[in-house]
Amino acid sequence: MTIKYKLGFTIDSETLFSIMAKFLPIENLSVEEVVERPAPDPAIRFDKRFDLPKPKPKRTNQRKYGGQVDLTLGVNAVIMGVLSDRQAHTYREMRDAIAKTVYSPNGIGSRLERLVAVGYVTRLGGGKYRASSKALPVQENVA
Repeated sequence: MTIKYKLGFTIDSETLFSIMAKFLPIENLSVEEVVERPAPDPAIRFDKRFDLPKPKPKRTNQRKYGGQVDLTLGVNAVIMGVLSDRQAHTYREMRDAIAKTVYSPNGIGSRLERLVAVGYVTRLGGGKYRASSKALPVQENVA
């Protein structure tokens, strides 16, 4: 039965072969020279070390939130209907109002974000929102 060993140490080749020839009956000896390469500089990025393709630059012409928001149609109308009393309302109140309509309440977060970015809705913090004066002009009380 043959047993194979893998040893790792550093020794001069002449010394190694002279010791092995004196003490061991060796058959099928194979010798391989190992050349140590310096470790790559960790500051060099992975893609530069291996000539990988460069990542595509991000698009710069992404659509920005513009003034093209119609507050009288769709989910915007439902949200503005809840906020029309000029009081602070929670996200859940608007979600429940949308759930009662034919619209899905899943997209309300992005819709509110857009209304806040355009300036029609003010985020008060703590999950509360209020319609801004841009969305609802000041009403005068006539008595």
